[in-house]
Amino acid sequence: MKVNQVMNKKVITCHPDEQLAGILNKLRLLKISGMPVVVKGKLVGLLSRTDIVNYLSIGPGEAMDAECKARYAATVREIMISEVVTVDPSFTIEEAAMRMVEHDINLLPVVEAEKVVGIVTRGDIIKVLAESM
Repeated sequence: MKVNQVMNKKVITCHPDEQLAGILNKLRLLKISGMPVVVKGKLVGLLSRTDIVNYLSIGPGEAMDAECKARYAATVREIMISEVVTVDPSFTIEEAAMRMVEHDINLLPVVEAEKVVGIVTRGDIIKVLAESM
């Protein structure tokens, strides 16, 4: 089975200049774990809930109020992953799964001609495999 048969074609994206507070709201409302970062249709990064949690974590002894507020005002650009692992729509789901395992990631943007055309998650692959049993 190919990635284009499994991927979600309705991709929620964000812009590098968006603030984390707004992104957290999007993630919560849309019940998604991350999103590609796009400028003029071109993939420039990836932002996951894990990236945000790691960034917002305050170490012991740090000033909670001021530091926390400053971190919520940060932009996507400041914490996004800019070297994004992607797949082509023609890849098999096994190839996509191998990329996820190799890079320890849960979310793969599907890119064709530098444009995000879909997204596939570990959950998507597990669901398809479970249904085929």
